[in-house]
Amino acid sequence: MKKIFFTTVLLFCVLQAGQSLADSPWQFSMILQAREKNPLSFPTGIHFDADKERVYVAESGKDRILAYSRFGEFLRDFDADDQLLGPFDLVRDEKFIWIVEKGKNSLTKIDIEGRRVLPNSLFDNDRLLYPDRLEKEGDILYVLDKASGTVFALDEQLAIKNRFACKECDSGFVDFKIRDKRLWALEQESRTVYEFSLDGVQQAQVALDRDVLDFPRSLEVDDAGFFYVLDRHRGIIAVFDRGGTCRYSFMGPGRARQQLYYPVELKFDPWGRLFVVEEGNGRIQVFERK
Repeated sequence: MKKIFFTTVLLFCVLQAGQSLADSPWQFSMILQAREKNPLSFPTGIHFDADKERVYVAESGKDRILAYSRFGEFLRDFDADDQLLGPFDLVRDEKFIWIVEKGKNSLTKIDIEGRRVLPNSLFDNDRLLYPDRLEKEGDILYVLDKASGTVFALDEQLAIKNRFACKECDSGFVDFKIRDKRLWALEQESRTVYEFSLDGVQQAQVALDRDVLDFPRSLEVDDAGFFYVLDRHRGIIAVFDRGGTCRYSFMGPGRARQQLYYPVELKFDPWGRLFVVEEGNGRIQVFERK
């Protein structure tokens, strides 16, 4: 009976892919747009400032950072006097903005008060790193190296303090999030989520239902411990329990509202909403619980 139940759940997830939000606990809220009311040009990363109630977007196609209120009102853009090149992801604190610039292969530090832009190349001993995704927890920066798929923990002088690696897989991680004082990382080929303590010790790994996912690209973890996985090719968000069983999926490929075209990142904001960054459609769709 248990096997039949899990098979039914998996089939439900596959059949639901491409359908509307009607059968999910999420509903459409809004779309973030640029001031010109034109599509964004290859948005790739997003960051939230809970204290200032701000949303920041890395727009790699126009080499700038966009700022919004938490309600989606466009506030301003920032290009560091035309010094940014391919901003991909970012984090911000009171003193600095840290930006992954793909065009420079740099983790760039922007001194907000001094208005200085300081590009930085990262190395692991003599090996050049290729920054991809970026998070910050306390005084530590966490950077995903795209070449190795390893997450590096750096202090603010960019010295390596720790590593989070997938020792049993060849391709490494494609995305990670820090939630509840733990680091969660997604391995694409095996469709597996890895859990680490912040001192770098692997705690667990969860294999996700393989048939649900084609090209998993981004990972989120909600307060209940469910995994949200964004599939770039299928254009769906699949939701898994801690055992790796798919509970439901929603969205589908396309260009209309509530559809996804080459999405690249999935992230919860501090107010419980779900943001989906779409490179292909040049927009960010926002969903909230019903």
